[in-house]
Amino acid sequence: MSLFGTSGIRGVVNVDLSPILALRIGMALARVFKGGVLTLGRDTRTSGAMLSASLTGGALAGGLEVKDLGVIPTPVLAYLTKSVSAVSGVMVTASHNPPEFNGLKLFDRHGIAYDEDLQNQIERAFTREAHSYANWNQLKDVSSVDLSSKYVEMILRQVRLDRNWNLAVDIGSGAAYQVAFDLFRSLRCHVVSLNAQPDGFFPGRSPEPTAQSLTTLMVTVRTMKCDIGIAFDGDADRVSFVDESGRYIEGDVALGAFASWETQKKGGGDVALPVDASLAVQEAVEKSGGRVIWTKVGDTSVAEAITRKKAIFGGEPCGAWIHPDFHICPDGILSAILVLKAIEERNVTTDEFFSGIATYPMKRTKISCENSIKAKVMRMVASDLPKALDEKSEVTELDGVRIQVPSGWLLIRPSGTEPAIRLTVEARSEQMAEYLFSTGHNLCMDRIRKCQS
Repeated sequence: MSLFGTSGIRGVVNVDLSPILALRIGMALARVFKGGVLTLGRDTRTSGAMLSASLTGGALAGGLEVKDLGVIPTPVLAYLTKSVSAVSGVMVTASHNPPEFNGLKLFDRHGIAYDEDLQNQIERAFTREAHSYANWNQLKDVSSVDLSSKYVEMILRQVRLDRNWNLAVDIGSGAAYQVAFDLFRSLRCHVVSLNAQPDGFFPGRSPEPTAQSLTTLMVTVRTMKCDIGIAFDGDADRVSFVDESGRYIEGDVALGAFASWETQKKGGGDVALPVDASLAVQEAVEKSGGRVIWTKVGDTSVAEAITRKKAIFGGEPCGAWIHPDFHICPDGILSAILVLKAIEERNVTTDEFFSGIATYPMKRTKISCENSIKAKVMRMVASDLPKALDEKSEVTELDGVRIQVPSGWLLIRPSGTEPAIRLTVEARSEQMAEYLFSTGHNLCMDRIRKCQS
C-alpha cells in the first residue's frame, strides 16, 4: 500500500480519507517517534475538525503530546513545527483540490516535508496490525494554542517595505484569512480583500488560483487601481499574481521573473525546478548567472534538492515557491511579500517586473484516471509514446515519462494528489505544441480505456 503522493496523503473525504485512516496515522506517528510534541494545523475545509480530532486521538493513544494550532496556513504550521521543537507536524489540508478532498501533509522536526525515508517509516508503522498504546498514567495533553504571531514576527524581522502598496488580495476563503492580513497591514499596505471569510465550501471561487478562477480579482485590480493582485490557494502554500492592468501572470512567467531576480541579486547559485517547468524559467535563471537543478514534480522533491544542494531558491510553476533563507516549505504569503520587495528594489512597476521572460507555446491538462490503474497506464505510455512520435526523441523517466524532441518536449506523469494523469507540452511553435499535445492526449485516453475494459 502506498499512502503518500507528491504532497502527502490525499483523497476524497470518507471515501479515500476516513477518520479511521487519520487515527491510524496518528498512532503510526507515535510508534515512530516514541514521545515528544506533535504540532497540528488545518485549513478551512469542512472535514478538517473531524480528521484533526481522529489524528489527535491516535497520537495521544501512542504517547505523543499534541499542540493543536487551529486553522492556519501550511507554511505557518511548518515554521512552528521547528520553532517549538516538535518531533513532527501534521497539516490537515488538500491544498488546491476541490472541497470534497482533504489530506495529511507531514513535516519533520526541521519543518521540511517528509522525505522518502520518513514516509516509509510511517507506512511500515501504519500497516502493522499490533499497535503500541501508552499506559493510562503516561498519556500526554492536547492543548489548543495560537502561535501564528511567531511566524509573523519572523518575517517582519527580515523584510521591510518602502512603498505604500495598494493591494487586492483574494484569500479564496482559505487558511490565510488572518495571517496574510496581519502581515500586509503590519507592512503598511492598503488591502482590498476578496473572499476573506473562512469557508470550507469555497463559495467565492475554486481553491486553486488560476486565470479561470481569478476573474473577479482581475476586475478588482483594474477598477480599484491597485498596484498588484495576489491570490492564495486553500492552505496558502501557493500564490498567483495579477499585474496593475488586471492581467493574470502565468505561473512560469512569475517563477522565471522571481528566480531571475533572486539569482542576479545573489550573484549566481543553484535553483531547484521540477521537470514540468518551462524552458523559459531555465533560460531566465541561466541568463542571470544561475544553474538549474531538475527535480521530480512536487514541492517535497524541490525541498529535498534545495537542502541537498544548498540551492538559493526553488519553486514550481503552480506558485509553490521555497525561500531557504526563511524556511524550507512552500510559502505563498512569504512569496507575495518578497515579490513586492523585489519590485521595490528594481524600482519598476508590477508589469515591468514580470515582463522580459520569454514564453513558448505550452499546454497543460489532466486526464481522469483511477488510482488503481495509474501504474499500468504509465507502463504502457512509457513503452508506446516514443514510437508514437514521428521525431527523434530523448526519453527521461525521472518523474513519469518526459520526451524531448528537437523543438519541444512532452511530459506525462501520474498525479500524486488526485486520480488523474497530467500532460504537459511545450514547443517553439504552436503547431509543434499542438502535435505533441494531441499525440500524448490521444495515447493516454486510449491506454486508459484499454486498462478499464
